[in-house]
Amino acid sequence: MSVAQPRADSTDASPSGASPADASPADGSPADRSPLTVGFIGAGSMGAPMVERLLAAGHAVHLYARRSDVSARFTDLGAQLGSSATAVAGAADVLIVCPFSQAQLFEILVSGGALAAMRPGSVLVQHATVSPTAVRELAAQAAAGEVAVLDAPVSGTSDSIRAGRLTVLVGGDKDAADLVEPLLGAYSATVVRTGEVGSASIVKLVNNLTFAAHVQTAIAADTLGRSLGLDTNLLMGALSVCSANSAAIQALGILGSPEAFAQFALPYLRKDVALIEQVAADLGLDVGLLGDIVRNGPAVLTGDS
Repeated sequence: MSVAQPRADSTDASPSGASPADASPADGSPADRSPLTVGFIGAGSMGAPMVERLLAAGHAVHLYARRSDVSARFTDLGAQLGSSATAVAGAADVLIVCPFSQAQLFEILVSGGALAAMRPGSVLVQHATVSPTAVRELAAQAAAGEVAVLDAPVSGTSDSIRAGRLTVLVGGDKDAADLVEPLLGAYSATVVRTGEVGSASIVKLVNNLTFAAHVQTAIAADTLGRSLGLDTNLLMGALSVCSANSAAIQALGILGSPEAFAQFALPYLRKDVALIEQVAADLGLDVGLLGDIVRNGPAVLTGDS
């Protein structure tokens, strides 16, 4: 699928009214192209700092937000507000969608009509954690309208985004990924190309199941340490600079207790673990030892824990 270059039209900042052919040089060098118009839907806890960094980097962002306080905040930062998700989708060269769940993703794009509103040659970047089958179905629907889909789940926190240290996994068309990667660089430090659409979601699901297992072992280590008279912060701080270090160990040390960690992370982990279990069941797969640790550890991460 060919990916259209940025357009100069009524939604762009260019005053010249130049055609795409006029705006793009023969060598296609990104420095000489007209700016991409970025559409963004999903300015929540993860999406909001992405929009902040896109605007700070000088990108033209069209935003749809249902909450008036969010709209007002980003208007002050320079975003152009769209009256609806479909209006934002129709204005965008690249539409970035950052919902909480797979259900929200399809509600926005399919039942809400945002995908159908996208222009031929535009690119959809989806940041949700979804099943590989679902994102492949989405890509097939998009292809009918000549829209390229990049499967782009993320690894990190809102603080990672604010610091520009997010990791983005990207599966999909190479030309589309080449076009979008400079945008992703506004809020990420690492972009990993994983192959075709769906491959990034597979990597993300394996990552999240592994992280969930690490959470269980970190909490078990804390329980053991406290039974031996060690403070959580002391133990996790020490383990974070030893061979037992993991992101879960570091997070537990920062938050200071399993209870605080549970409040911060478990709702997201439970959502992701449920999705992994559903994908495995659909494919007839056994997630093996990782699944056993997640199901049988001290934190309740599954419905049958």
